[in-house]
Amino acid sequence: MILQISNYWHPGDSITIDLLPGSDLLEELKEAKRLHPQRQLKSFLLKKLPSRLVLALFSEQLLARPLQIIAQENLVPVFRQLQQWALRPAGSEGYKSAEVTVGGVNTAEISSKTMESRKVSGLYFVGEVLDVTGWLGGYNLQWAWSSGWCAGQYV
Repeated sequence: MILQISNYWHPGDSITIDLLPGSDLLEELKEAKRLHPQRQLKSFLLKKLPSRLVLALFSEQLLARPLQIIAQENLVPVFRQLQQWALRPAGSEGYKSAEVTVGGVNTAEISSKTMESRKVSGLYFVGEVLDVTGWLGGYNLQWAWSSGWCAGQYV
């Protein structure tokens, strides 16, 4: 998914990541505090995330605290860190490790039947030279082959 996000990210923008999609961590923490007040925050979080991640994101002091002594308002930063983790990437690795490109020749300027330019007769565009970006996982390769085959029928 992170690679997909990179199709839309612009340098300087921040991104927000939900490490526990489909759950409401704040409500779950409140419920665990009510039902299991002696449970340490660490044992609660380790049921949801890998230990290396939990240890990297939170201080050992906070993790060792029983839920009962953590004030409700101090659970909010834990929730935000895991479900609203905001970060600003320093940059990308550029084309040397790119999976796909974004942008290209406007598809309105070519025939979808022949892949021929509407402006220059005999000029054909296929694959990623066109402004068509698919999901990672072979879709861009399929587009390259299919558009190339299509153009090849008319060349």
